[in-house]
Amino acid sequence: MTSSLDIAFVMAEEGRLAVWDSLLVESQSAGRGQLRRDWISPSGNLYATLRLPVSPPFEASAASVATGALFAKALCELGWPVLLKWPNDLVLTRDGTARKFGGILLEERRGVLLAGVGINIVNAPEASVLRKDAAVPATSLGEFADSPPEAKNLWQQLVKCVYSMYAEGDPFSGSWKNEAERLLLWKDCQVALIEGRTILRGRLTGLNPAGSVCLSMDGEMREFSGGALHLQHAI
Repeated sequence: MTSSLDIAFVMAEEGRLAVWDSLLVESQSAGRGQLRRDWISPSGNLYATLRLPVSPPFEASAASVATGALFAKALCELGWPVLLKWPNDLVLTRDGTARKFGGILLEERRGVLLAGVGINIVNAPEASVLRKDAAVPATSLGEFADSPPEAKNLWQQLVKCVYSMYAEGDPFSGSWKNEAERLLLWKDCQVALIEGRTILRGRLTGLNPAGSVCLSMDGEMREFSGGALHLQHAI
């Protein structure tokens, strides 16, 4: 299996993947993350793709962080104390250290918007195979629970939960920013934002309506739509 995203696009083109339909695979030979980085995909973890509607908040620049907030909130509803590392990494904390266990990648082709979701359930990549500038170490749900969930059961619960939160009650399209800020890792902390070779430092105050991160820098509020966040003392 190359990637759940690739298979899902084929299924969508053939009319076999409607909005809110999803695909779960056992493993991937060509999983990918942000900036086309490889996503290590051994059997036992969760690799899935969900088709999203091309409508608020998923139709503009806020789509990435809004999707991250939706899944982070769903995992919290399922009992996992998840935080969101901007824009869409899923983290758990232990001994004050954030550890990434999941990530989301949005791709759109010819009007089809897909969210690829990877969650480490029983396996996490070793530090030696992570990129040198990784902001947080990797972990798995199994390191935080005696009995980690099975991928199929977890995915079924997640899809049901995210759809319910989006479609019922208070529309998520209007509340995503508050939810994202409530779960935002390092909010009100001093952080460093790395953009290429440039390092910008400031206090993480929240997000703007377009999903950009807001930093207080020398008394001035500035907004950034790209870059990688790190805790300041870690740089």
